[in-house]
Amino acid sequence: MTQDTSRCLTDYCDPAGLPELREAIAAHLGRARGMAVTHDEIIVTNGGQDALNLICKLVGPDIAQLCIENPCYLGAAMLFKSAGKPIVPVPVDEEGIKLEKLPTSPRNLLYVTPSHQFPTGVTMPLSRRLALLRWAEETDSYIVEDDYDSDFRYDGPPITSLSGLGRCRRVFYMGTFSKSVGAGLRIGYAGIPRLYWDEARLLKAQMSNGHSWLDQAVLADFLTEGHFERHLRKLRQLYKARRDRLAHELRSSFRDPDISGAECGLHFIWRLPPHFPSAQKIQFAARAAGVGVYALRSGAAFDFRENSKDDVLVFGFSSLDETSIQEAIRILKVTLQDLDV
Repeated sequence: MTQDTSRCLTDYCDPAGLPELREAIAAHLGRARGMAVTHDEIIVTNGGQDALNLICKLVGPDIAQLCIENPCYLGAAMLFKSAGKPIVPVPVDEEGIKLEKLPTSPRNLLYVTPSHQFPTGVTMPLSRRLALLRWAEETDSYIVEDDYDSDFRYDGPPITSLSGLGRCRRVFYMGTFSKSVGAGLRIGYAGIPRLYWDEARLLKAQMSNGHSWLDQAVLADFLTEGHFERHLRKLRQLYKARRDRLAHELRSSFRDPDISGAECGLHFIWRLPPHFPSAQKIQFAARAAGVGVYALRSGAAFDFRENSKDDVLVFGFSSLDETSIQEAIRILKVTLQDLDV
């Protein structure tokens, strides 16, 4: 830690976050996400949810309505519901949010997860990303890009973020270290368009006056000394092997499973065949047998449709070794046989 950083540990300093950490985050985003940002466009937050809360409070007075992909992240849905503004759920398909369903009226705030849609796992292609940015310009709207697990891409080249494509003008960017370092660290960050920077810094001071300086200083050193990149490379290799094992076991145990969203992230989904029981029934039966698989509504996902089909199972794989994954799918197969599948 530098002498200036050491002084920050005993003083109330910049509520936007430790400058060294913001510089390290900006450099990482430039390399990994194609974003031309500087430290004075980054605000350190208490995780991703705090970043979303900050953004919503920041632009709320300028927004007529809130738009959100559907199905979506539960935390985003609950925060939007508490905002007291009209909400427009926008359906997704195999390429992400459906642009033709977006409102044409002005002054919207849209929440999306384009790199690994949560919970379906689909990745938005470049053509749709560019069209989404044009929609924001044409409707005088803003986009919240939640890039919650983009550090883990296993197939194909890295994808430039919406914020990078749009040069950060109409995109608020959310990132977190919860998936890459640990959720207990409680450090995330928001990329803020320059137009809103001063107001965002003041708002952060009003909300919490910043994060623990010691945690930030340690994380800043972890990034700047190259340890974070090496750590990510090891995790990608480990998680890819676990993803491959899970997909292999499913395909070996079940006939042509419809798997989606496995190209990146820490989860993917299985769209169940028509003759299968409901996903929730499978979840409960598997849990009784000691295996954790989840129906779409039972995890951290939310669906605004009350009568949507319950035919999607969510599989996480980052916390299990390959032997445990193999055994879990064996048990799941027996469980489904007991359910007369």
